Amino acid sequence: MLNQAINVFDFLKIKYPDRAQRMALYYLPAISSCIISAIVIVVSIIGGEGSNFLFSNKFNDLLTLIAILPGFYIAALSAVSAINRDAVDNIINPNSPPTIKKKEPNRAEYYDDPLTRRVFLSMLFAYLATLSLLLAIFLIFIRFLFSLKFLESFVHLSNFTEWSTLIFTIINFVVFFLITQLIVLTLVGVNYLGYKALVDG
Repeated sequence: MLNQAINVFDFLKIKYPDRAQRMALYYLPAISSCIISAIVIVVSIIGGEGSNFLFSNKFNDLLTLIAILPGFYIAALSAVSAINRDAVDNIINPNSPPTIKKKEPNRAEYYDDPLTRRVFLSMLFAYLATLSLLLAIFLIFIRFLFSLKFLESFVHLSNFTEWSTLIFTIINFVVFFLITQLIVLTLVGVNYLGYKALVDG
């Protein structure tokens, strides 16, 4: 059962024929996260109250949005399974398709299985639903943890020691990396769901 739960991350195992997809999946979120995290921490340090953005009321709207995203992605999964068009079961870019390693009971070795649009979208939205759910839980837990009385002063960067500043920098980087990845992959999924899954070629 645990193995089935972990399978939702198989989307990250997809092998792409070029680096463009890796740029969207890893490099762009990493660069964006570095820039946003640096801005947030600098503004938090020199700001009036020195409060960290992740723990301020200004972050509540974004947290609410993240919390409702799993429902959107699960609905998208249902839409993908309901599409009744031949194009959605075609292999993506047959000349150099994205593939995933697969093993069947009657084959001893793994092989690269080219992905159809339906399989790709199903893996994508399953990953996004899981990622948004875990991110929302993580943010709620972190915000609750630092709302406790004995940790309250840690939210103010002006009171930070070097190690606690490092911890908050890492938390900011991870959060904004995942948020950027959510945005980019959501746009990819909506593009496929809204157009490419419904046309031939």
